[in-house]
Amino acid sequence: MNDLDSQIGKYKVTARLFNFINDLPQDKQYILYKQLIKGDVTTELFKLIIDMPEDKKNQLLEQLGEIPYEEEWIRTINLDENESFMREDIRKVCMMPVRCKVEDRSFKSYIIDISAVGALIESNDHFPIGQKIEMAIKLPNHPKALEVKGRIIRSGARGIAVKYYDLKRIHEELIRLFIKTNQ
Repeated sequence: MNDLDSQIGKYKVTARLFNFINDLPQDKQYILYKQLIKGDVTTELFKLIIDMPEDKKNQLLEQLGEIPYEEEWIRTINLDENESFMREDIRKVCMMPVRCKVEDRSFKSYIIDISAVGALIESNDHFPIGQKIEMAIKLPNHPKALEVKGRIIRSGARGIAVKYYDLKRIHEELIRLFIKTNQ
């Protein structure tokens, strides 16, 4: 295969991706976009604003002054290879106490968003991706803490993202109930 064939192959993949994304509903396009920028929406918005003409910036400023802030649901698309593509999981923004144990280190923190498949835990510390974590999650709708195991899938400035594994069915249902009843 020569360089030309290689370039043509790249364009075929790009064209397939363009077609796939073009066929997605707009809400799924937004979800995919947020995941591709790794949730750094603020930086992307700043880039767009910098490129705006001054009159558009003023217009945007006026519009933003008219929009009341409301907490909204966060939806994520699961892009893992071993799970069904494009499955959505509803995440609930919260501030829920959690006890964590990573290897021989234990600490207390807060879950800042939760879903039935994972959670984002507030932390200034960085942990290796793939590291196992044990959590004791105290849901307000359940008298006992849920003992949950997970793996760290992302560690950054916002905290550590954890994907549960071996989650008991009853724990999944309790988390879903918490999300549903605290809308």
